[in-house]
Amino acid sequence: MSNEINKNLSNVVEKSEGLQRSMKTHQIMMLGIGGTIGTGLFLGSGYVLQQAGPGGTLLAYLFGALIMYLMMLCLGELLIEMPVAGTVQAYATEFISPSMGFTVGWVKWLSYAITIPAQLVASSIIMKNIIPSVNSIIWIVLFTVLLFFMNAVPSDKYGKSSFIFSSIKFILIVVFFILGVGMITGLIGKEPVGFANFTNDGGLFPNGAKAVIMTMMTAAFAYGGADIFAAAASESENPEEDLPRAIHATIWGLIIAYMATLIVLTAVLPWRSADLAGSPFAYVFKLAGLQSAELLVNVVVLTSALSSANAFVYSSTRALWSMGNYNQAPKFVSKVNDKKVPMNALIVTMLFAAAAVVSSIVAPGTVYLFLTSMTGTSNIFIYILYAVCLLIFRKQYKAKGGRIEDIKFKTPLYPFTPLLLLTLCTILFIGMFFDPTQKLALVFGIPTYAAFYIGSSLYNKAKS
Repeated sequence: MSNEINKNLSNVVEKSEGLQRSMKTHQIMMLGIGGTIGTGLFLGSGYVLQQAGPGGTLLAYLFGALIMYLMMLCLGELLIEMPVAGTVQAYATEFISPSMGFTVGWVKWLSYAITIPAQLVASSIIMKNIIPSVNSIIWIVLFTVLLFFMNAVPSDKYGKSSFIFSSIKFILIVVFFILGVGMITGLIGKEPVGFANFTNDGGLFPNGAKAVIMTMMTAAFAYGGADIFAAAASESENPEEDLPRAIHATIWGLIIAYMATLIVLTAVLPWRSADLAGSPFAYVFKLAGLQSAELLVNVVVLTSALSSANAFVYSSTRALWSMGNYNQAPKFVSKVNDKKVPMNALIVTMLFAAAAVVSSIVAPGTVYLFLTSMTGTSNIFIYILYAVCLLIFRKQYKAKGGRIEDIKFKTPLYPFTPLLLLTLCTILFIGMFFDPTQKLALVFGIPTYAAFYIGSSLYNKAKS
């Protein structure tokens, strides 16, 4: 590898130094899994099953898995060469322009930060169902304080608590899978359920191809957050060894968790009953004869919501800290305390989350609607930039005399992989225009992203 390439890669990494490198592979991996598995599986799968049928559900989530897989492969090459917390914001700044880095940095932070209050509100509603006598606001405050203190500790301690938190959710998925297999084979219940739901009542695709295509967007968004583990790149104990393992473990952990769960769900639950049952998991537990099915599902969703919120607090804090290092956010957010925790960025993130909770109560149809809609296209935007940054990185790498065999994590089937990711993300964008539930995200998102980019470009031009 040439000295010029080494210098360029080192410059990117040096801008993100200052955090404590103490997180291990299993902790980084579970950060990605914990941040991804959530309502998209526990609640959204019911909608997809009711619309697309059993075969359509499996196809839709396989489509989402393919996009996630391609994104992770593109991210992997960039991440191993430049293990930085800012990821797409840092890469876009270096390989496209500072204005694009500014734009995607703020879009990413806002989309992650706005997810926190959504999970807090969901958690408070669940606790209200479990303990009706306690006001939801009290739960929101308690959970906010809990998340703050979980993220205010050094990265090694955060990694341990986050791993335990996310593991609970994973264990619950395993329990659901075992129960479902027992029902399919007849070990649980009066008689085996088998796979009759794959052939009865219209078969695998009862509502045709159009229904499958329209649900693919919902399924694709269910994998949003898979790249959240990359925020730990600047705190990985040994990034060259830990990150490749974490990438592969996160990819296959998510695919196996989703597909195994969905095969059981579609086999046990008739597609006409899915959307009517609230959480499809509750219906399956009831079919298994569990009297406390509602409480069990509440625990599943509560754990899911809080572990996701915990992962998004961590990732959004590192995203804001990275922007401070690049002078794309106020400089004070780039400061770390004596425990190497970006405390200022954490405080700003939690204050924003608290303000968003308030806006969801006092202005749900204006401020909160704008924030949630504006960030609705953020995952697709970020995925597109991963692919573009990889294409530019490879081009510059070769132009400066770099040898492909020296790249530590080579994206398979390059350049087909990033080009296919770009194509599929473009299809998703187009599909959103035809989905009334997604169109608002485009109406608010595209003009806001353009305003970020134009504003940053004008500022940078005036400054230079």
